[in-house]
Amino acid sequence: MSKLKDKIIHEVKKTFLVTSYFAIGFNLLVLLVGLMVKEVELKAGYFGAATFSAALIGKIVVILETVGIDLKLGRTKLLNVVIMKSLLYTVVIFMAIVLEDIIKGMVSDDLSFREALHHLIASFNSNFFLARWIYMFVLFGLYHFIFEVDKFMGTTELFDMVFSRFYQPKEKEYVALYVRWNYGVQEINAQLNALQDYTHQVNQILPKYQGTIASYDLDGMLCLWENTKEYNFYDQGVAFFRQLIQLPHNFKIQNIRGGITKGPLVEAEIGGFLKKEILRTGEIIDEVKKVSLQETGVPLKEV
Repeated sequence: MSKLKDKIIHEVKKTFLVTSYFAIGFNLLVLLVGLMVKEVELKAGYFGAATFSAALIGKIVVILETVGIDLKLGRTKLLNVVIMKSLLYTVVIFMAIVLEDIIKGMVSDDLSFREALHHLIASFNSNFFLARWIYMFVLFGLYHFIFEVDKFMGTTELFDMVFSRFYQPKEKEYVALYVRWNYGVQEINAQLNALQDYTHQVNQILPKYQGTIASYDLDGMLCLWENTKEYNFYDQGVAFFRQLIQLPHNFKIQNIRGGITKGPLVEAEIGGFLKKEILRTGEIIDEVKKVSLQETGVPLKEV
């Protein structure tokens, strides 16, 4: 019951944030058009319609991300990922809007499906459609850029870096998972290429388990989950490791194993305004690194 409650709260927060983003974007467009075009008056109804559209789009976006509609682009440029995802989401949203208009015509105006579709085509405005398409694409481009950068840095790390202040060192409870592997090749360049391909796959699935990659080594990586009073992420760490060893990888990455435990870590911010990081240190990191060195026994060892 506690996990279900936390999941519901997480989804509500996520929907609220996505809806707020598009509500700000749409209402800003209404405001700018009203200020620049004399023939357009600023009315409360316009802002209400913009907010309603944002709520619809926000919910669709959350559903798309929940069911896992994604692009299998492999390890490619961030720009390519942002552009392709923006195109995909824009097309899906416009299909949903068209379907909504047809259903609205059938329910509100008592039209048949063919009549509602004919009315929609007859009222089509190419300039309005193009302007709306471009603006939606720009909004999705910025949204996916922020999302991909945050996923690369670790969940909430981008938000913390932008909005948080420096704080005094404090102790928090974490779940620490150190994943280690061997290579089937000896050349360092081949190992680095294998590491890039494998960690790219890891970064695609880790956000689903609400974890963060704290550090990388040539033969391993440290993943962390911050526990709260309401939720213990230990099971999430175990589930993530099980998913990890099922990832498709070539012979270059072998003997994937790990160590997991939970306990206190002391964390503090280091660096400057443009480049600051959170340094976490504690005995549990050394423990999971040590136990993951063993190459025999069960793949995941609990400390």
